[in-house]
Amino acid sequence: GWYGFNCGSTLGAGAGDGSYINLAAKVAVTTTISAASGALSCTLYSRTILGYYKLSLSLNGVLAGLVSITAGCHVTEPWAAMVIGLI
Repeated sequence: GWYGFNCGSTLGAGAGDGSYINLAAKVAVTTTISAASGALSCTLYSRTILGYYKLSLSLNGVLAGLVSITAGCHVTEPWAAMVIGLI
């Protein structure tokens, strides 16, 4: 769902000189990095604050990372996607 929306929003991916393919790849990378960073930050939070790992918090972190990157995924650099996901 999320990858179909984010990456698929670059309509005409095969048209022109292929620049849309590069944009779709960048969108996929930033989306993945942000989701992974969100999961990592929530996992570390649950371990340090609660004292144990809680899967539901980690999955909420994935969702938060996906939501936070969706609007700007086409203009965000990969390093910034990691910061966005951590926050």
